[in-house]
Amino acid sequence: MENGIIFVGKKPPMAYVLAVLTYLNSGNDSVVIKARGVTISTAVDVSQIVTRRFSKDIKVSKVEIGTEELEDKEHKKRNVSFISIEMHK
Repeated sequence: MENGIIFVGKKPPMAYVLAVLTYLNSGNDSVVIKARGVTISTAVDVSQIVTRRFSKDIKVSKVEIGTEELEDKEHKKRNVSFISIEMHK
């Protein structure tokens, strides 16, 4: 995690929920959950689990979606969808 950004990957959603709660409970007021491609649904699940099951005080304040152009190992460019979910206490 860098600068309050949690990048969602292939771990189970509860691993990211724990990361969000730990970050917010360590004195920080906001955190951003970011995901690309097939992990977008996991990022949405994480934000909903945090707000509905664990803390009614944490709210989603901003959601950004879009497309990024990435270069793969073979130097081919491709478009990948992303989501960025900002949460505040």
